[in-house]
Amino acid sequence: MNKIVLVKDKKDCCGCEACMNICPQNAIEMKEDECGYKYPEINHEKCIKCGLCKKTCAYQNDCELQENNQTYVGITTNKDVLMKSASGGIFAQIASNIIKQNGIVYGCSMELEDGKLTPKHIRINNIEEIKKIQGSKYVQSDINYTYKSIKEDLKDGKKVLFSGTPCQVAALKNFIGNKKNENLFTIDIICHGIPSKKIFQDYISFIERKENIIAKDFVFRDKTKGWGLQARIDYVDKKKNKKSKLITSHLSSYYQLFLNSEIYRENCYSCKYAGRKRVGDITIGDFWGIEREHPEYLKDNGGEINEKDGISCVLINNSKGKEILEKYCADLIIKKSTFEKAARQNKQLNQPSAKSKNREEILEKYIKEGYKGIDTWYFKKIGIKKYVYYIWEKIPRKYKVKLKNSNYKQS
Repeated sequence: MNKIVLVKDKKDCCGCEACMNICPQNAIEMKEDECGYKYPEINHEKCIKCGLCKKTCAYQNDCELQENNQTYVGITTNKDVLMKSASGGIFAQIASNIIKQNGIVYGCSMELEDGKLTPKHIRINNIEEIKKIQGSKYVQSDINYTYKSIKEDLKDGKKVLFSGTPCQVAALKNFIGNKKNENLFTIDIICHGIPSKKIFQDYISFIERKENIIAKDFVFRDKTKGWGLQARIDYVDKKKNKKSKLITSHLSSYYQLFLNSEIYRENCYSCKYAGRKRVGDITIGDFWGIEREHPEYLKDNGGEINEKDGISCVLINNSKGKEILEKYCADLIIKKSTFEKAARQNKQLNQPSAKSKNREEILEKYIKEGYKGIDTWYFKKIGIKKYVYYIWEKIPRKYKVKLKNSNYKQS
């Protein structure tokens, strides 16, 4: 029997790590390429050619996708949870209610390991730890052996909530098997695409050297100045003082490379999960454009929701998603919407992100010059605009929203 080949083309692998989890011989290891994107490598001396890795690969095989049937605007009423969340706090509130019923929650945390900020999926069974897995992480997380751990929890009769990218949710479902498990609940996110951990860590190291600091945490969606695209780095300075600094997305090369689809994995540009049909029981994301789609829900217009605190869109994709809404959505404000309204400014609900024409040039520069090379490339590209971005950050959010709405109406 010929050797098993898992990946012939990089566009056929999402790096979900299901093959590594399923291998009975531990013969598969995830290895990074020059840019840090992970792909499975088989140790053929250990491999017994059982074929489980290829059968479990949801990305290269068919997987069950469900047509969204209900769409909502959602926000938690818990202010503390809301301000630690990227948008409306839906995931954290559901997770809290699952744990209150002796359940287990898995999600992505930004962990400090060996002096490096590392995005990885962790297991949570304590409400106090939910804050670790709140908020967006615009980088691929390490799954490691999370799927195996979930399978053990399900065998023990535990309720399990898993949140991740659609490809990670699909991988988990294939790993668990076709048999429906009433205790497994899944939430997929509206995913733009995923940069590699290596590029992200090199970005953080670049900031540390440039600012002479030691990074302790990085929050992609800080709400100090309201809901939007603003990051925060927590660090220790050369005098050992703990400090924080806000970073506008336009003045972060990494953030903009992410938003412009310039540093995702190859497969993200042809992602089979970026569409109306979803793999998770629930899909969550930001409800961008809420002020145009549902002005009646906002406090400024007599509604219940304060827009500057962040608002989620919630897609219910099957009966399990409906069960989550009915049983685990206490302390949430839920308002009816439509898929079309939610998708208007969430393009990945209709199609994958388009590959930037600059991607290959950027990655080539990264390989040759390190992160400093692409940071220099970015700021050279925007030129004098960086001063405009400095000024833009000084403008109060309510005026920015009015300006954007004015431009929208004119277009």
